[in-house]
Amino acid sequence: MRIDKIRLKNFRCYEETEIEFHPNFNIVIGINGTGKTAVLEALTVAAGSFFLGIDYAENRHIRPEDIRVLSTEFDINEQFPVEVEAWGMINGEELNWLRELTGPKNKTTYVKALAIKELAKNIQDRVRSGENIKLPMVAYYSTERLWKERSDTTKISGSRLKDGYYNGLKATSNNKFFTKWFEKEEMVVLQQRKQSVGLQVVRKTVSNCVDKCENVYFDFNRRELIMEYEDGRKLPFRYLSDGVRNTLATVADIAFRCAMLNPHLGEDAAMETEGLVLIDELDLHLHPSWQKEIVNNLKSSFPKIQFIVTTHSPLILSTVQDRIVTMVDGKAYYSVNTYGRTANDVLRNVMATSERLEEVQDRLDMYFELIEVGEGFSENALNLRNQLEQDIGNDDPELARADVLLAFYDAD
Repeated sequence: MRIDKIRLKNFRCYEETEIEFHPNFNIVIGINGTGKTAVLEALTVAAGSFFLGIDYAENRHIRPEDIRVLSTEFDINEQFPVEVEAWGMINGEELNWLRELTGPKNKTTYVKALAIKELAKNIQDRVRSGENIKLPMVAYYSTERLWKERSDTTKISGSRLKDGYYNGLKATSNNKFFTKWFEKEEMVVLQQRKQSVGLQVVRKTVSNCVDKCENVYFDFNRRELIMEYEDGRKLPFRYLSDGVRNTLATVADIAFRCAMLNPHLGEDAAMETEGLVLIDELDLHLHPSWQKEIVNNLKSSFPKIQFIVTTHSPLILSTVQDRIVTMVDGKAYYSVNTYGRTANDVLRNVMATSERLEEVQDRLDMYFELIEVGEGFSENALNLRNQLEQDIGNDDPELARADVLLAFYDAD
């Protein structure tokens, strides 16, 4: 599955807008309240239309909280119709479909989404007949993924469709589930003396995301997951930070779903499975060193999956070569290339935010203005310089630049 474009009408904060997506990696940015999460929620409505044709999967309807409202001094008015239209491709077939809510007491329509429903039903029938058709992976990881417990943690039905699409649009990355699942799979391997494809795929993918990690396994004596490194060191999974543990659990959940959906692909399930993954706040609780690696880790681990994520991290933006969508006043703008740029440059020129406190930046701006008009040694300028040195230290690069300018103007 791939989504190339969506059109929203009266969906949450959007009166009407269109957003185009790159087939590989997309990052949606914007200040709080600009509708980043709303874009992901709309995409779950669009992608969830595929589940209309899958018996065991839960699709996503347009909900009351998705309806745009206009407030006046005396009233709050809901705006209809609410529409989510999408253009994309599933298993090589290009499609256009629409979900609509026409009134407060009505249900989300699917009459204009019959094509995607019938395609999904056809895929389901082919799977049930025993055909090794590739199934698309679809999952949404909201900010709830870090604290929401996953229910039914140990039940694996053995059905490609049921296991691979279970709770796909409200997926979690709970590391308790990750640990319990790993323990169960390791036990099956020991008891039945046969390899678990799911375990192989997950182990390979997690190891790929941790530098110099050679293996991941469940230690039955210690009752915990262990990371084994190339130099022989063994590190308990619990020693990793919350952000890293939950990121690895997200990666593991994606890999697990790929393996369940496409077991015939064997150890290459994660590399060969196509699909769509949505992640809200990709940088949540992640150390900067991991923020710089997470995009490359996801792209290398799942090269055929389309990712659409949100973030506030300039470090993450500096690692993206695909598409950055900036939401401003309900409209989408496509940013210039940010790959390889410094975090400060991204903050200033892409996110329109200063890397410094506003009051410090204001003093710097005033100081440089005085230098440029030849008043760099005035009493006002010297007072500003003294304040700045107290705030940011006399070795700050901007103050060093100021000294160069002072020497230049003084020489004149």
